Amino acid sequence: MRLASNVRFKGNKLVNWPAIVKHSDDAELIYVGDETEWNSDAELCGSEYDVTDYLIDVSGNIFTLTNIENRRVIPEPNGNSIALHELLGLIKAHAAQKGSCCVAKLYAPTIGEAFRIVASLNEV
Repeated sequence: MRLASNVRFKGNKLVNWPAIVKHSDDAELIYVGDETEWNSDAELCGSEYDVTDYLIDVSGNIFTLTNIENRRVIPEPNGNSIALHELLGLIKAHAAQKGSCCVAKLYAPTIGEAFRIVASLNEV
């Protein structure tokens, strides 16, 4: 897994890959490894997202997913970031939905390590 490749979007706004897509109505987290994966998967960059769906990058920055240009979703930073404990809560809910055991014991010392947990959960 490759961490933190910078990708510029409109207006010099950066997404540091990998990233996670969080749909507001679902505990599932969608792991996106890099810009190539984002751009090549029509379900990711070509979908219409709800205004409450968002993308979290490996730096903890939060991006909205409602900006569409040329039928492609362009992540836009909303000026907020996620705290590690909040991200771990999302990951625990995701792991529980996938049927993982010992979910309460999931821990990561950094956001980057938390992303590694999501990647490993999605490999199963």
